[in-house]
Amino acid sequence: MIIENLLRETESLRETLIAVRHDLHAHPEIGFEEHRTQKVVREWLHKFGYTPRDSAGTGLVADLCPDSKGPTIALRADMDALPMEETTDLPYRSVNPGRAHKCGHDGHTTILMGAAAALAQCRDTLDGNVRLLFQPAEEGVRGGGARVMVDEGALEGVSEVYGLHSWPAWPKGELRVAAGPVMAQVHTFYISVRGKGGHGSQPQSSRDPILASSHLVTSLQSVVSRGLGFEGGAVVSVCSFNAGTTSNVTPDDARLSGTIRSFSKPTSERVLERMREITQGTANTFGVEVEFEVEEGFPVLVNNSECAEVVARIGEKVLGQGAVSSRDLPMAGGEDFAYYAQNKPSVFFFLGAGIEGEDTPTCHHTDFDFDDDLIPVGIEFFLRIIADRLEDGVVS
Repeated sequence: MIIENLLRETESLRETLIAVRHDLHAHPEIGFEEHRTQKVVREWLHKFGYTPRDSAGTGLVADLCPDSKGPTIALRADMDALPMEETTDLPYRSVNPGRAHKCGHDGHTTILMGAAAALAQCRDTLDGNVRLLFQPAEEGVRGGGARVMVDEGALEGVSEVYGLHSWPAWPKGELRVAAGPVMAQVHTFYISVRGKGGHGSQPQSSRDPILASSHLVTSLQSVVSRGLGFEGGAVVSVCSFNAGTTSNVTPDDARLSGTIRSFSKPTSERVLERMREITQGTANTFGVEVEFEVEEGFPVLVNNSECAEVVARIGEKVLGQGAVSSRDLPMAGGEDFAYYAQNKPSVFFFLGAGIEGEDTPTCHHTDFDFDDDLIPVGIEFFLRIIADRLEDGVVS
């Protein structure tokens, strides 16, 4: 596997890949609805000699050398968009109302498609197999595509898994990677407060759910600051507060929801314990009924140390000395790549995309757009990972 030859192959496809990325951007689809995206990827893989199979409904799994007796290294890309509007005036802006690629998954998919095309040139030279995981439904709104793929056997026979993400909050030309926890366990909470409504001028006749809920919002801020030690390690955010319909009526109920992020199970359990104590105490104090519900999301994403070292070493080769660090990791975002990492040695790494001197829109911003310059960079990372693990590495 001569990397330079494969990089030349990638360069020859540069404009084609950019066109593919723009097409995917213009036709975003949310989790488990990526039918058009799946078709585009399937046709591309067939063109380069792969025999992809469906996974998780709208995902695809494809092996470079399915009959190889050597180890299998998996590369993953997420395919879904977000249920939000696009505000850009790009010529390839979303044509699907309420759907937009605002987290860069169009770019991630394109990178893996480019890597697939380049790797097809060296089927007969690798001592092992490469498995391509084109995954649906990463976004938490309808997320969990990774878990479905794992349950369906996508990691059977796999030795290691690698995935990447563009990240505009960090400077372009930098790589961020770390061993251990890098992204948080996610819980979503829902709180219903039921009081007694009445006329706004007669508070003595009511049990005000808005007042009780306001105290809840304030009290929940103490969960981390007073409920955990100096090490902290959690985020609790109330993100919605809904109550009432007019200015002179105390409503019967109020509803809160929010997110909990942490990096260990004991921390999560402590946070939830304190939240339950606070909600019950609020109910007793204000004479209201409080119902506290929790929905468990993605687990903590824990990078394997050896795999992280591989990516860091390659990062210095591709981006240069000083461009690789673990700064700002772990982060409190959630990522269902964690399900792969629970099952196999894995690493998830970040390619900086922030433009110096500019306020680059971040992921999930309505003005966000994936930087096409990262397509060849991402492809090179994947190619060098495969060369390292299947030629120079000691994967068993």
